[in-house]
Amino acid sequence: MTTPIQAADVSHAIDCGYVQAARRRLDEVPMSKAVLLEPPTLSELEEALGERVQRCELWEGNWRNRVYRLELARGGAAVAKQLIVGTDAKFQCEYDQLGRLARLQLPGLRVPEVLALLPAKRTYVMELAPGKTIPRLVRDRKRLEDLLKACELAGKILAGIHLLWTQKICSIPVDTLARDLAVTPWHLSSREEKILQSAFERFAGAEVRMGQVYYDYKPANFLFEDDELFLIDPPGVLRQGVQLWDFSIFRSFMRRELWRFTLRRPFDRRRAGIRQAMAAFLANVGTLYPEPGLFASVVRFFELQRTAVLMTLQKGKVDAARQKMPIAGHARLGNPLANRITLPLLEMERRWLFRQLARELPR
Repeated sequence: MTTPIQAADVSHAIDCGYVQAARRRLDEVPMSKAVLLEPPTLSELEEALGERVQRCELWEGNWRNRVYRLELARGGAAVAKQLIVGTDAKFQCEYDQLGRLARLQLPGLRVPEVLALLPAKRTYVMELAPGKTIPRLVRDRKRLEDLLKACELAGKILAGIHLLWTQKICSIPVDTLARDLAVTPWHLSSREEKILQSAFERFAGAEVRMGQVYYDYKPANFLFEDDELFLIDPPGVLRQGVQLWDFSIFRSFMRRELWRFTLRRPFDRRRAGIRQAMAAFLANVGTLYPEPGLFASVVRFFELQRTAVLMTLQKGKVDAARQKMPIAGHARLGNPLANRITLPLLEMERRWLFRQLARELPR
């Protein structure tokens, strides 16, 4: 049985300032008491669910969330997700989004049902969704057809979500995006600065869909089963902005999967299947905004903004470890060595994205 919870606070929606939002989140982490949040106990889970829990074990975790697998005494399993860095408002928002996404009733979209809430522990329990994530389908030699179906369906679902969430079609907020990238902790060459300036000049006046963005619409957040996709990680903050952001997130994640696959198996023919899956996603995202002549370069720009967000967060993790902040202890921010290695890799990706952006900008 579920426990009533107050409506989420949506007053602090963010308008395309995603790098700035990442910096604010890092600034708030050292002061947050969330790192001291204890895991839910068996008795707390049983009281919230109204039934016995045989076992609760940590399944996955990072510096923001913990995910537990529950074995129920009556048989079957469930999942408990705990927000360890954040606010009560974010927890409430994430819970509300599960219900809101389910009410969209889009063909092929499934959302796990919430079974119980533990607000004091910022934890909700939901059904264990079946299926494999899209990255796992990429690595499964026998599931290339399912990979194609999953990416095609992801495109159709995203088009449906955006159609319902679009508020207006208007010019790209170039000034807002320029201010956001300006706070990124990177050092651009003079050529990259010229490319960026040229992009802003070309994008000015181009029309895009504006409205709520999903923000983290990435393949790892989907489980594919029986021609349906389960969305398993709802947004914790309502953000307003250019909806192409969601498209760029999915595409950049798939591009990275293709890069990893190519490095491990450079002669494997499945690379062509991954490219076909990426094309299937593109073919189903709905009406192109902006017009086709600018679409590729605008999407590439948002991939660059996403990389800027990741660089900001990664640098914050490295700085926290160097300053020996409490949040960095006990691997709460991930492996320190992996964090240091990731920054140069993001730098390489940044340079590659700038080269691609220069090629794709209309002459």
